[in-house]
Amino acid sequence: MPEARRTSRPSFSDRLKTGRDLARGTVAPAVAAFRDPARLTARLWLAALRSDRRARFSTAVLVGFVVVAVVGAFAPPLVGRVEETLAAPSPLHPFGTDVAGRDVLMVLVEGTMGTLLGGIGAALAAALVGVALGVLGGFARGAVDAFVHRLTEAVHAIPSLLFVLVLQAIVPSSGTSTVLLAVIATRWTEFARVVRSDVLRVLGADHVTAARALGASPSRILARHVLPSVISSALVLVAFSVGTVVLIQAAVAVVGVGRVDPLSWGALLAEARPNPRAWWLVFFPALMLGVVVAATSLLGEAMRDALDPRLKGTQHDATSAAHASGREPAKASPT
Repeated sequence: MPEARRTSRPSFSDRLKTGRDLARGTVAPAVAAFRDPARLTARLWLAALRSDRRARFSTAVLVGFVVVAVVGAFAPPLVGRVEETLAAPSPLHPFGTDVAGRDVLMVLVEGTMGTLLGGIGAALAAALVGVALGVLGGFARGAVDAFVHRLTEAVHAIPSLLFVLVLQAIVPSSGTSTVLLAVIATRWTEFARVVRSDVLRVLGADHVTAARALGASPSRILARHVLPSVISSALVLVAFSVGTVVLIQAAVAVVGVGRVDPLSWGALLAEARPNPRAWWLVFFPALMLGVVVAATSLLGEAMRDALDPRLKGTQHDATSAAHASGREPAKASPT
C-alpha cells in the first residue's frame, strides 16, 4: 500500500501574512469607515450617483438647469415688442411671447438663476438654523431641550405659504428677499425635528457609550459621532426642501401679493390669469417647475436610500403586498 501523504501545516509566518491580507481587504476598510463616518457617507453618495438611475437622471437634470442659469446670467437684457404681444409658439418664438412681447423661452432662461439661487439658498439657510437648534436641544438635554422642542412645535404649526402671504400683505413693497426670509423662518423646524431625533439616537448608541467610557470629551463626541450623522440627514432634507421653496416662490408670484420679479417663473403664470387663451404662459413655466421639483425629489430619495439601504423599496413593497392581498395600501405619514 502506498504511504499516505502527510499534509504540511502552514508556518506561523504564512498564517501571519494571510491575516494581514485579510485585514487589508476586509477589516481595515471597515475600521476606517467606523473611524471616519463622513468619508463613509461621501462614498455611499458617490456609489448612489453611479448605480442609482434616479440619482443619475436627477443630477443630469439639475446640472442642465445650472448651465441654463449661467447662460441666462450673461444674456443681454430682454426687450419686448408691442407688435409681438401674446404671440403663439412659432419657429421664431418656440415658447411664444408674453404680455410685454418678450420671448417666453428667454424669460424662463434668465429667470432660472433667481429661481435656483432662491430655492437652494433658502433651503441651506433653513438647514443651518434647524441643525444648530436640533443639535443644541438633543445634546444639551434638560431645560434647553424642552425650550427648543416647544419652540419647534409652535413654529411648525404655522404654514409656510400662509405666513409668506400674510407678511407680503403687511409689507407690500417687499420682494423676493422677504419671501425667502419668511420661508427660512418656518422651514427650519423640519430640520430641527429630524436632527434632534438623530442626535438622541446617536448619543444612545453603544459606540458613543464606549467612547465616553474611554474618556472622550463632549466636543469630540459631537465632532466625530454626532455631526456626521445629522449632516447626512440634513442634506437629504435640503434636497426635498429646494423644490418646496421653488413652488412657494411661484405661488406667491401667482397670487400677486407684494413686489413680483418680472423674470420669475411665477410671474409668467400670473400673466396667464387675465389671458386664458395664452396656454403657453401656463404650460412651459409649469413644466419647468415640475421638472425641478421632480429632479430634487428623486435626488433626495436616492440620497436617503444610499444613507439607509433598509428604506430602499419599502414603500413600493408594502404597496405591492397590499394590492396583492386586496387591501388598501397604507400611505406614508408626512415627516
